[in-house]
Amino acid sequence: MSTKTILITDDEPHMRRLIAFSLKRTGHTLLQAESGEDALDRIGRETVDLLLIDYGLNGINGMDTINTMRQLESGSTIPVILLTALGDTGIRDDAQNAGVNAFMTKPFSPVELTQLVEELLAS
Repeated sequence: MSTKTILITDDEPHMRRLIAFSLKRTGHTLLQAESGEDALDRIGRETVDLLLIDYGLNGINGMDTINTMRQLESGSTIPVILLTALGDTGIRDDAQNAGVNAFMTKPFSPVELTQLVEELLAS
């Protein structure tokens, strides 16, 4: 298995740490961003193989970040997992329209998250 780079984007430091801890055993490189702007900057500078992003970011929200990323050459094909504490079907519809590959509602199972990450990186 080759090492991939995963960008974890959440404005809550404890969530970034929890997600990183959950994915540590995968052996992939884990990057962290605290805002949509920070995530877009990292995607423009570094190779990112998967984006894990929270919907409810401060400033530019997760959906706006994804839509902007899709317009970048470096971000047009990056698989995305959208995380949210909201179970709103409108958010799910918007996520599908933006090309989000998977949607997880918080709280989520670390085991399920890890399995989903591995599935997306393998495809």
